[in-house]
Amino acid sequence: MVRLFGHEPVDGLDGIELDLRLSPDGRLVVTHDPVFDETTPLLVDVLDAARGFTVNIEVKNFPRDEQWDPEQRVIHDLLALLDERACDDVLVSCFDFGAIDLVSGRYPTAMLYLSRRPADVLLDAVVAHGHRIVHPYDTMVDETFMAAARARELEVNVWTLDVGLARYRELLGLGIDGIITDEAAVLATSGTVPGRPASGSAR
Repeated sequence: MVRLFGHEPVDGLDGIELDLRLSPDGRLVVTHDPVFDETTPLLVDVLDAARGFTVNIEVKNFPRDEQWDPEQRVIHDLLALLDERACDDVLVSCFDFGAIDLVSGRYPTAMLYLSRRPADVLLDAVVAHGHRIVHPYDTMVDETFMAAARARELEVNVWTLDVGLARYRELLGLGIDGIITDEAAVLATSGTVPGRPASGSAR
């Protein structure tokens, strides 16, 4: 894999995850926090560097975000860029249905969750909005959650924060479809995911 965000190539990685924001001067930039300077990568440059890999674009635009824009300008600009390029393998995710509903039907979408609400309630909302992929936080995922997701034929990609090999093995045993992690190199070299690629984030 190409070198991205200061990370060395990782064998077995099938994609990258990045955070997208709209800068004050209207550029689509890759950054987790709303901090913008000359070192902040442009989305177009990252997409070019990641050609051949799935890019999970997490849009940082939801009501609790300090940069919240209810007009969803970042989504409209993202769609214009992707349509113009017409060559990128992307999945667009967000904590807000208002964002990914605009993308649905044009590019794959995923609903991000960090919630203590019952799985049935959360996943019924995903289905009602017409999405087929859900990205729950690690601590939400257990047998009950997976049973509810499978009953609704939803794909489950779990996002984690350096949880260690034992938890990765437990998640795989539960039957998840993918892992979003900063520890992709650990997964790829540990034999934790035999016969299938490790999904991960590179920032």
